Amino acid sequence: ISIRVNFLDQHTTLRKEIPMVNTKIIADLPMELGIKRTYKGYFFLIAALELAITDQKNLLYMSKSIFPVIASRYDTTYSCIERNIRTAINACWNSPDHREKLLAMSPYPLQKAPSVTAFIDILYWHLKNQEGGSLY
Repeated sequence: ISIRVNFLDQHTTLRKEIPMVNTKIIADLPMELGIKRTYKGYFFLIAALELAITDQKNLLYMSKSIFPVIASRYDTTYSCIERNIRTAINACWNSPDHREKLLAMSPYPLQKAPSVTAFIDILYWHLKNQEGGSLY
């Protein structure tokens, strides 16, 4: 099964066939980290993970490939996307139980709360490497 998605940037619209992603798996992950649907950043984070999963190259230039698409979808700005995801990250990091879960998920050690791009990368890595899990 595939769906058609329009990836928008400043200059062109690119149509790309992508596999259907299991959104329940993606939507549950932030909840496990204490990021509830009451945070705008929750929805932005889900959108970012979906875009990363559809094309791993989107992780390389999130400010050019992921954030503009989300900003267009939600009729907001790049800085709003980043700020709201950062607020969600802080909710996770400031809870000892959720911080421990994040540290266990991370493929590398964290001394402080991760940046927005690092957080998305950690969650992407975790989703792609779940034992026996499939995103499709």
